[in-house]
Amino acid sequence: MAAAAQTRRFLATIYKIWMLRYVDVPEDVGRALLKAYAGRTRQVRVKTKSKYIPVLAIVNGRGTRTTLVPAGGGRYRLQFNATLRKAARADVGEVAGVELRLDLESRALPVPLELQQALKRRPRERKVFQQMGAGTRRQFLLYLSKAKSPEVRAKRLARLLEVLLERALLGSQSRASHLKK
Repeated sequence: MAAAAQTRRFLATIYKIWMLRYVDVPEDVGRALLKAYAGRTRQVRVKTKSKYIPVLAIVNGRGTRTTLVPAGGGRYRLQFNATLRKAARADVGEVAGVELRLDLESRALPVPLELQQALKRRPRERKVFQQMGAGTRRQFLLYLSKAKSPEVRAKRLARLLEVLLERALLGSQSRASHLKK
């Protein structure tokens, strides 16, 4: 499929719910992106209306990797973050031109060597880490990677291992307590 065929352009009004700014993605654009996503990944059924769709959103030449979120009724919303608002030079109530491209590049963060080594020695924690959802795992890895000094990095690694151990121990206890009831 050519890149031009994968690119979807539209004009949309910027809305606001609490602090979140977003634009509604036209239904035909959302359907086309979902169909392309389903065809490329083979993991998503086209009939599924509630799937998140990874996209590259571009406004006035500035882009950001983001995800279209379900808005109900088979429609999608694009969160309009600060990067996109500044590029559009627009805010709530104004119209912005948006270009969407399907983004199939991996968003997984690499697991740092020191965390890999620590998990090799701790099977319970390793199992919990492997079973985590992608978003939770990403937050753990970002927390560790943001540490600048080796001392802070070591403290954060120790804290992450504690949290993983807590999840391993409490996870089995909470399942056992549900069985007793």
